[in-house]
Amino acid sequence: MAAVNHTPDTPENCSKTETTETALSEKNFMDLIQSSPDAVFVYVGDRIIFVNKAAVKLLRAEKPEDITGHDVWEFIPRQSHKALRKAISLIISHSRSYITSEDKMITVDGSIIDIELSSTYFNFNGKHGIQAFVRDISKRKKTEEQLRKSEHEYKQIVELTGTAILFIEEDRTISLINGECEKISGYRRDEIEGKKKWTEFIAPEDRWMLERSQYTRSRNDGVPVSMEFRLIDKYKKYHNAFMTISTIPGSRKSVASIIDLTEIQMAQEMLAAARQNYRILVENTKEAIAIIQDEHVRYVNPKLCEITGYTEEEVINKKIYKLVHPDFNDIVRKEYRYRLDGAEASTMLPVKIIDTDKNERWFQINSVLTLWWDKPAVLLFFNDITETKKAQDALMASEERYRLLAENADDIIVIYDQDGIIEYINTSGREIFGSDRTVPGRDNVTDILNLTPDFRPMSLVEGRHPDGSTSFKNRVEVMRPDGAIMLFETISNPITMENNKPGMLVIARDCTERKKLEKEIIQISERIRHQVSRDLHDDLNPHLIGIEALCQVLSMSLRKLKLPEADEAQKIAELINKAITMTYRLARGLCPVDLESTGIQTPLMNLMKVIRSLYGIECMFDYDDNIIIEDITLSTNLYYIAQEATLNAARYSGGSRISITLKKRDDFLVLSVEDNGSGITKKKEPADDAGKSSGMGLKIMKYRAEIIDGILQISRNRPSGTVISVMMPINILKSEGRISYGGRYTNQQQKI
Repeated sequence: MAAVNHTPDTPENCSKTETTETALSEKNFMDLIQSSPDAVFVYVGDRIIFVNKAAVKLLRAEKPEDITGHDVWEFIPRQSHKALRKAISLIISHSRSYITSEDKMITVDGSIIDIELSSTYFNFNGKHGIQAFVRDISKRKKTEEQLRKSEHEYKQIVELTGTAILFIEEDRTISLINGECEKISGYRRDEIEGKKKWTEFIAPEDRWMLERSQYTRSRNDGVPVSMEFRLIDKYKKYHNAFMTISTIPGSRKSVASIIDLTEIQMAQEMLAAARQNYRILVENTKEAIAIIQDEHVRYVNPKLCEITGYTEEEVINKKIYKLVHPDFNDIVRKEYRYRLDGAEASTMLPVKIIDTDKNERWFQINSVLTLWWDKPAVLLFFNDITETKKAQDALMASEERYRLLAENADDIIVIYDQDGIIEYINTSGREIFGSDRTVPGRDNVTDILNLTPDFRPMSLVEGRHPDGSTSFKNRVEVMRPDGAIMLFETISNPITMENNKPGMLVIARDCTERKKLEKEIIQISERIRHQVSRDLHDDLNPHLIGIEALCQVLSMSLRKLKLPEADEAQKIAELINKAITMTYRLARGLCPVDLESTGIQTPLMNLMKVIRSLYGIECMFDYDDNIIIEDITLSTNLYYIAQEATLNAARYSGGSRISITLKKRDDFLVLSVEDNGSGITKKKEPADDAGKSSGMGLKIMKYRAEIIDGILQISRNRPSGTVISVMMPINILKSEGRISYGGRYTNQQQKI
């Protein structure tokens, strides 16, 4: 045996040994860290002081210096900062905590990777340090996502398949079914899963097939077995069904798929009948049909032979171009190839075809991809549009004539869509409104016509015109670019534009000067009427009263003389008295009230008193006494509108209360008459003896409202009755000196 040289265990020797072991241990530890497949990061504070090779590779750096010395938060996504800071605080506070979590890191090239992070605490020269072990789990996350997606797709396949699927336990209990199984069986999932055996759904006389299939599968290592049987649903109804059942590998469970053959068999019968009906339909349809395969005609129906003049033998197996005008061969060829390439079915442009008499005929051709003897072919439908084409050509010529007529018309012609965007405006419109302001496809009709913001371009067609027509008449004020106000009479008609969009055709005629002349004529007639009324009242009436007095004196004198002529004189006096009464009534008819001296408030109160005394109806007059109407025409027409409305309400409404209101409402002077009766009716009454319909009063009121630049509105009152109101722009009335309004507002109510 060789001698063993043993060195004494002196203190010096022990110290050297420990130093050597420590150095060796540190080297082994560093080798272990560097060879670790997990990335190791050591950071003190927020500064990274060490990374191993795996960490350099993980962050896609070239060398450790690309990472060490950097702030650790440079490699952490901002959304993860809060959670990671909280985790670090936990580790430091417990000094030995070991926390594992999933997160993300930012690589040197800016990519985001999924990681699994484990962190521990260590003390580095009296400072808090963190040692983090990081593992790249991007592939695992991707695999998990693919697995989730596969599971989701699998569930979708099971649920969306048209086949009933059921999973069967070893004891034949159904553990899982899909929606189609619910549909066939009539049961809900919770009524089947874990509660019923699948044999309960098989007709008793067919259960022997189940036993045979069980035996076959056991003998053939679970090979799928198929069979037809009768299925019994919840309502004891029988279904012809086809089932395939197989054993799930590695288990004693089975999965079965069931197809309900009842509907399929019915569909097959219907299909056979449909094919026969389809053939009868194709053979007898008025539409020409052809099937093209390899650019040759494989089938034509009798109608195609009829319209072209060719016999079936003359076109079958001949090129389709024999029928088509040479100018359209390329169009038909391209259409045929598009269909074979699977492009969407479409309608070709009109195609010209030459019949056997060399006549040119136009056809619209619809094409669709089909199969003919199991090979791709194109089915063509020919629609004869020869007459339509002629009409279109004539229409285009007519449209050109109408365009010239519209462009040279003195009236303004505007077409706009449902959003109010102008699609067309003629020369007159562009000249009046300025070509820069009227650009089709850009400008809105509400801006050009200076209409109110709440105007809706298609509001006219939301209701029905009273006389059932589609034309709507209106008057609008329009401001020209130079600031001048123009009044237009418009006729609007709803139309259908391109792409079946609703639109409006408006023809506007300038009636500014005519309106001024109408006002002047009306004012003259009003003055003449008032003058005649005064002459009758102030001149003729006193004269007649004087004659009546003289006749009375004469009668008394003759009676004293006992002459028979006394009675004759008395009769003359009575006739003159009647003439006085008639003259008074005539004067009051021409001017019922002295509006110039008393204003409109007093006559309206007197009108309400008359209504109260004649009809016994409660009357109310509510007015603003700051409104002073200085225009006799305005006050007269307002009075007559109020009179007509109140008399109609008293006679026909059946109500117990009528109120007249004259007030300023926003920017309008408003006169309204309200009742609580049965409400206005839309039925037309027969004409009276004078040949006037019951709507004549409304027409007169509307005419009077137009005279004074007002808008007459008739609506239902709430909860019952009718409201008739006239609205006039108060600023226009004031600027024209027709009313004065100002001072402190005072509201007056008179109950009559």
